[in-house]
Amino acid sequence: MNATNHNRTFGLGILIILAGIFILLDQLHFLSPTLSEIFISWQMLLIALGIYNLFFSESSKTFGLILLFVGGFFLLPEIFTLPHNFSRNFWPVLLIVLGIFILYRSGAFGKRPETARPIDAKEMEYFDEVNVFGGSEKKVSIKNFRGGRITSIFGGSEIDLTGSELAEGIQVIEVFYVFGGSSLKVPENWVVTNKVAAILGGFSDKRSNPPVSDGIKNELVIRGSVIFGGGEIKS
Repeated sequence: MNATNHNRTFGLGILIILAGIFILLDQLHFLSPTLSEIFISWQMLLIALGIYNLFFSESSKTFGLILLFVGGFFLLPEIFTLPHNFSRNFWPVLLIVLGIFILYRSGAFGKRPETARPIDAKEMEYFDEVNVFGGSEKKVSIKNFRGGRITSIFGGSEIDLTGSELAEGIQVIEVFYVFGGSSLKVPENWVVTNKVAAILGGFSDKRSNPPVSDGIKNELVIRGSVIFGGGEIKS
C-alpha cells in the first residue's frame, strides 16, 4: 500500500471510529439533547466528509471546503440563537463566497494559487478557459501541453485537445463547474486520471477503451469540483 492509499485508509478509519464513539455515547445517554442534535446530524456528516477531503484525500480541496461551508452554515442555528429565517440567507451567502473564490482563482488578491499556472506567452503550454452565462468551442494545439484550468458557471465549453502533445510527467487540468460543465476531447493514446469531486453532478470518462497507466511517463490528471454540473472525457 502506497503512502497516498495509507493516508486515505487512515483518515477513513479515524472518521468511522469517531462516528462510532459519538453514536455509542448517544445510545448510552451520555450526550445532552443539544450535543446529540449537533453530533448526530447530516450537517456534521458533511463537515466530517469535508475534513476527510481536506486532509486525507487526493480529491480537490475546494470540494472539502464546500462541504465544510454547507455543513457549518446549517449547523450554526443548532449552536447559536439566530433568526428563524437564517437559512434563507444561504443562497446570497453562497453567491458571495463563490464570487470571492472566482476572484481568488483569477489572482485578484495577489499571488495565484499554486494550481493556477501562469501562461507562457512564447511557449503557450497552458490554457485558461472561463465561461460565465455562456459557452464556447475551442481547439487547443500545444506541442508541449502542461495542463490548464476550466471555469464554467452557468455555462459550458467544448475543448478539443487532439492536436496537442502531452508534456513528459504528470500534467493537471483544474476544473470548477457550478451549474455548468465541459467536454474534453483527448488523443486516444493519452492516459487520463479522473480526480474530480462532484456534488449533485458528475464527471466521467466516456472513452470506450481508455489506456491505463503502465510505466507510461506521460499522464493527464483532471481534478477539481463540480456542483450541479457535469463534464466528460472523450476521444
